[in-house]
Amino acid sequence: MVSHTKLYTRLDALESELKEKLILHLKHAAIGNNDLVFCAEGYNQYLGFKHKTDKTTEELIDIGRQILSLKTKLNESSAGSIAERICWYCNEWGNSSNHHRNSAKTLARNFLAEIEKN
Repeated sequence: MVSHTKLYTRLDALESELKEKLILHLKHAAIGNNDLVFCAEGYNQYLGFKHKTDKTTEELIDIGRQILSLKTKLNESSAGSIAERICWYCNEWGNSSNHHRNSAKTLARNFLAEIEKN
């Protein structure tokens, strides 16, 4: 039981850190200051962007992976969590087969609105 308490404490801290950093990062993209906000290794299908990644997004995804790992250990659902959604948004932005996908600016605005609802 004590180990679960430590895991939950760590999970809460990571979720707070992710949310705080992500909101700031998304706000810059939402006003058009970062067209590569969702450009991350493993999510990008564009050959021209293969070596261009957003370092902050990479760091946020790493925090998200830690969160998802802790949720798995704690047998918690990650569906709809910010950690899960950042991966979805990176996939959506990098989906080269969807010619009607939204721009990074629009996706950032949508993600911010989603975060604010929760």
